[in-house]
Amino acid sequence: MARLHPALLAFVALGAGCAARAALHPRTAEELRRGYGYLDARDLERARIAFEHALEFDPDLPEALNGLGVVARSQGELAAARRRFEAAIRIDGDFAEGHANLGETLLVEGRGAEAEAELRAALRIDPDLADARQNLARALLRRGLDAPDRTPLWASARREYLHLLESEPERAAAHHDLAYMDYVEGRFARAEAGYRRAVELAPASHEALHGWCISLVRLGRCGEAARACERCLALAPSADACRRSLRGARACE
Repeated sequence: MARLHPALLAFVALGAGCAARAALHPRTAEELRRGYGYLDARDLERARIAFEHALEFDPDLPEALNGLGVVARSQGELAAARRRFEAAIRIDGDFAEGHANLGETLLVEGRGAEAEAELRAALRIDPDLADARQNLARALLRRGLDAPDRTPLWASARREYLHLLESEPERAAAHHDLAYMDYVEGRFARAEAGYRRAVELAPASHEALHGWCISLVRLGRCGEAARACERCLALAPSADACRRSLRGARACE
């Protein structure tokens, strides 16, 4: 979930930047720091109050509007969140996190084309904005699943995931999703390697363990597959996919 880029947190700490932002009130900066700290601690009530307090000092502060949008989205108030993010980027069209959060919210609302446009806008401003890159890649992946010919969409998704790994080489979700595409397209050795890496980076991910299990089955490595599915079930006892695949791995073995 995109919130505030570290560079912007540094800006808040220094109260510096372009001339239009140099007059940031010290209390505004303090309230922003508190608000994003409360968000990290999942204290949404205190986060909302801190961002609202920051806006009392500066009613047109994009970072505070963005924070209120994140609070609203976390509480399931998608329309309110969207309005906050839209307001933030109206004030500052180069506010990458505002575009990224708006794109993520539009995705949840099922407005895929608009979401992709906002996510691309965020990445034009900040190519290392990892959450925006991942959301764009997943939007392309999902759109490809329903397309008569998924090849161009999945090629674009793959490029986005590889760009993401340039900025965050250890992002387990990117390794997982690339492995998923490899599995669907029958590249089982590459899928197994990708799922294995995702499991190394996120050992508690039963989805990655399940993907690893079925990839191993496809490669005829049935004993390893059974062990991966057993780990999957240990983490998620109600995961029917892991249970079914474990049966298949044991039969293969």
